[in-house]
Amino acid sequence: MADKETQIKILLYGNALDFACETLGVKNMRYHKYSEIFTVSEEDVYEYTLIHGIPQSESTGRYSLDEGFHYFEEEGNWYTFFRERGYIYNEKNFGNDELGRKYIVQTLLQLAGTGLY
Repeated sequence: MADKETQIKILLYGNALDFACETLGVKNMRYHKYSEIFTVSEEDVYEYTLIHGIPQSESTGRYSLDEGFHYFEEEGNWYTFFRERGYIYNEKNFGNDELGRKYIVQTLLQLAGTGLY
């Protein structure tokens, strides 16, 4: 079993499917559960981001044209949206740092596809 910090980094920055397959030593996850690999909770991931920050990249910012989940902080507010085929939808604005961070962490975990949210 990987330590908590490694698990959290994989969930936030890496490929959970590849990690799970490598850790289990199987070709796919069809007959396995992510709970066999990941023992961290959503709250563990959130607490990690309080210390280390939320993953940031150019592709998640306001001006990125990349598709997917975008989020950025500006003047104490968190802004989030999804971009698909050039369209923006599900825009959110969080004036509360905690609510914004929790939404971003939950969404990142959902997008990781592990069911850990």
